[in-house]
Amino acid sequence: MHRLLTYARSITVLSLFAFVPTLRPLSTQSAAPSGGPAGLQDSLLALDRRWGQAYVRADSAFVSGFVADDWHGWFDDHPENKASVLAAVASSAPHILEDIVDQATVRIFGEMAVLQARERNRVADAHGSHWVTRHITDVFIHQPAGWVVVASHDSRIPNP
Repeated sequence: MHRLLTYARSITVLSLFAFVPTLRPLSTQSAAPSGGPAGLQDSLLALDRRWGQAYVRADSAFVSGFVADDWHGWFDDHPENKASVLAAVASSAPHILEDIVDQATVRIFGEMAVLQARERNRVADAHGSHWVTRHITDVFIHQPAGWVVVASHDSRIPNP
């Protein structure tokens, strides 16, 4: 009986190797939209930067189209949803004066992508302004109308 179980496990493990090629990012298996992974990575980073600039410019029209209806985010100690980010973009307090996204890595997995970066916000306060720095992770999916963000996680980190 022990040999039969060992044999069955071996066959199961070996059969899993047939699926291993599908576990790697699809971007390594075929050409990604918009001319290749590097061009798509740049496009997604530009979209993420535009999202940050939407808070500076109060561009709720962009946020409304870019943030998926079922988007969820976690920021330090509280959850967010699409309605709350639209309200934050339209709000004047605290006003973001500048938004910088750098040190970014974008990984593409076919119709899904993950961006991780540092985001710095210069926020107005009673003394002028101060910087808030965060590590961000945004998850995108490609839909017929284009790329949208479906999930985010932001954690405050020490300012540089």
